[in-house]
This record gives sequence, C-alpha cells and structure tokens, in this order.
Amino acid sequence: MLLAHDSVHVAATPREVLEFVCDLQAYWTLDSKIAKVYDNPPLGADGTTHVVIQGSIRGIRSPRQRLSVKLDRWRSVTFESDGPWLTDRLMWMRGSFVVDPRGRGSLVTHSYRFWFKGFYGPLMERYLRDWLERDLHDEVQRIKSHFDRQAAGLPPLNVLHRRPARTEEQRTRDKIKQWRSMPNPW
Repeated sequence: MLLAHDSVHVAATPREVLEFVCDLQAYWTLDSKIAKVYDNPPLGADGTTHVVIQGSIRGIRSPRQRLSVKLDRWRSVTFESDGPWLTDRLMWMRGSFVVDPRGRGSLVTHSYRFWFKGFYGPLMERYLRDWLERDLHDEVQRIKSHFDRQAAGLPPLNVLHRRPARTEEQRTRDKIKQWRSMPNPW
C-alpha cells in the first residue's frame, strides 16, 4: 500500500477550504491526479455524495472511477473508491483532507492511500512511491498559493494549465492531416 501525507498552513477558514476541495470542477486545476471530472453532484444533507472522475497517476490515465465523498462539516472530507467498475478491480484509493483552524487561517493535512491489486501491484507501488510524495507536496503548495492569492485579493492561477477540450472541427482537421500524411500503398 502506498501512503503519503503533507500539511500546509493556508489563509482560509476550514469551511472555505473544504467547500473548494468538494467542488472538483474548481479543485482539479490544482490536482494533477484528476484528469477529468464527469459527475460532481452537490453534497446531500448528510454530507455525502458520489463523484465520477478519470484519474491520472504519473501520466497513466485510469478508466472512469466512482468515488464516495464524506464530509464531516467543517473538519474533514474523504474521497474513497466506491464502484463496481474496472478501475476498482485494479486499484483502491482514499484521499482525505483534515482542516484545523489555526490563528488567522487553517492547517490543512492532505493524505493519500493507494492499494494496487493483482500481480502488478508491487511493481506499481515501487514505480509510484517517490512520485506520490513529490506530487502531494507540490499539490499542497498549490493549495497554499491558491488561498494566499485569494486572501490578497488576487485572481487564482490556472496552475496546471489544462488545455480546453478540442472542438469537433479541430478533431476532424486532425484526422484529415493524419490521413494525408499516411504513405500511399499504391
């Protein structure tokens, strides 16, 4: 099992931090492990919901995965693998944020647990061990930068510079270019 955790002090209340993290459409610009958000419904009255995302671990994209979200208002939130899909047969993941009020801000502790199933599990863990710690450290620094900029009245940075989705016309042009660049078989 892969484990990693890191903490950072941010200039925001626990509620602001957890609301931002629960809005995956906004948070994915800070987390390189989220490749795409398919479904992110609002939390229910009991503080739970399910989200559907596509993950990316060290550039390897996963199939869609369903995560349960459990919010303990306003102390912590946990995202955990929860679905009968292909991704759950390959791996299990739990990511959590624990936020404690400290002075004029909050101490955010972010942690991950990954368990890779099957014969390739030990190989994946060895391949990802150092990467996960570095990536988590970078992620919490981006969280700190986001809230520090917000507290200073500056606009948020699009840190990961996600490319906008390609239009149908752009995809068609790319296919035509590929077709024209193919060698002539005659």
